[in-house]
Amino acid sequence: MMMTKKSLLMLLVCFVYSFCSNAQLSKYRKIQIIIDKATNDGLPGVVVYLKTPERGEQLFFSGYANLESKTPLNPNNIFALGSIGKTYCAVAVLKLVEQGKLKLDDKICKYLPDKITSFLPNVEQVTIRHLLANTSGFYNYDKDPELNFLYLNGKLALDTLSHFEALERFVKGKDALCLPGEAYHYSSTNYMLLAMIMDKVTTNGHADYLREEILKQEGFNHSFYKQTPPNNLVNHYGDLNQDGVLEDLTSQTIETTNWFSSDDGIYASLEDAAHFMEMLLTNQLLTKNSMIEMKTWNDEKSPDYGLGLMADKGFPYKFLMGHSGRGISTTTDVYYFPNQQITLAILCNTGIRAASPVFKKKYFKMRKQIVKKLFLF
Repeated sequence: MMMTKKSLLMLLVCFVYSFCSNAQLSKYRKIQIIIDKATNDGLPGVVVYLKTPERGEQLFFSGYANLESKTPLNPNNIFALGSIGKTYCAVAVLKLVEQGKLKLDDKICKYLPDKITSFLPNVEQVTIRHLLANTSGFYNYDKDPELNFLYLNGKLALDTLSHFEALERFVKGKDALCLPGEAYHYSSTNYMLLAMIMDKVTTNGHADYLREEILKQEGFNHSFYKQTPPNNLVNHYGDLNQDGVLEDLTSQTIETTNWFSSDDGIYASLEDAAHFMEMLLTNQLLTKNSMIEMKTWNDEKSPDYGLGLMADKGFPYKFLMGHSGRGISTTTDVYYFPNQQITLAILCNTGIRAASPVFKKKYFKMRKQIVKKLFLF
């Protein structure tokens, strides 16, 4: 029997649909291949969360939560997120603004004691907005060579150092990097100061506020702030002597994550980390006005930072928002791509900071391959 034109057209449509569906499926399967190759090549463990309009949520796991016992990663594992904690802090600050307890253009001298403001350059001009946007001009204590030398060589225990002492010792006497509001300079000092400011206007301090008002209230039951998770925390690895051989830095990860205030401090499962960023950037955590403020970029033509939020215009994804974390034992990227309505989170229990460049190359090679696979057919 001769096939009618209508039947032929329907068959062609079905063939094209099947071909495209299989191509999409193949694309996502290749993400597993990419991360398997990365873990076979020396990264202990990698987990990836992907949400797309076509296929919804997908989780990819490769490698180990514990290298020594060869314990595979699983969906319940919890990672230290590094500087992604800055976004959680920014959400807490903006919630306090919504509640009328802070104003973005308040001068920080209003909240901080003289013993701190006395050694911060141009402090009388600096506002809460400047801290959130990393435009205060304050020196970054976290990158201070003396601090890093002492800590990385085991000569300084963070629990013996108060946050005030850290600022006094590693920020006092340092020249301003710019006038307030003049330029963007990423600085963890800004976020430590935000924690101190929040402590002044919350009943039980900023840590309790962030846990109760952000994590608990929004249902992030597998996320923790400055508290060691009771179970499922992965082992974290790094290469402090830069010899290309990984060592277990789990105890150091717990020490630093529990010590940092607002510039770090968050532990979360893969899904919690991804859901937090997606909910934030699809306007489910803050008011419309707060999101307008948060997405006011330091450079509208070539954005890279707003209020606790990174941004980038680039090929092939066009635009992304989110944050990354780079530590001695953790490497994290959690982003939302608004044009494609895609959420992507990559968590790795290997640090590329203070490590042999080989681990940095492995991580970024893997990330680049994932992005290319997602946005280039």
